[in-house]
Amino acid sequence: MPLALLAADTPWLPAAMFAAGCAALTFILLRINWRRQSKRTRGGSGPPLDAQPRPTHQWDGSQNDTAAKFDRQQVELHELARDLTGQIDTKLVLLQQLLAQSDEQIKRLETLLHEAEVKKGGQGTTD
Repeated sequence: MPLALLAADTPWLPAAMFAAGCAALTFILLRINWRRQSKRTRGGSGPPLDAQPRPTHQWDGSQNDTAAKFDRQQVELHELARDLTGQIDTKLVLLQQLLAQSDEQIKRLETLLHEAEVKKGGQGTTD
């Protein structure tokens, strides 16, 4: 029985065959796509997936957390600021001590200079 005779008896057959062909083509294309995706995720020919290492101690999980990183950086900056402040304070104290010593030396030199002028002035009048 030729297809033309069969189509004349059933007018819905061409539409049904077209729909069946579209469904078969869609199924074949989706199956190919699913196979490609499954190869990528199972380590097939696609790029490998990044392996997430397991934590070795309790803080490994928080080290990857951005909030924890931010908090650690804040603490480190605070400690650095304290260290720098301590160094500056120490240098300031040393500088003040050096200034006090230099003031004492200036006063001593001024008195020695004054005494030398007095002796020189006294010797000059007796000659």
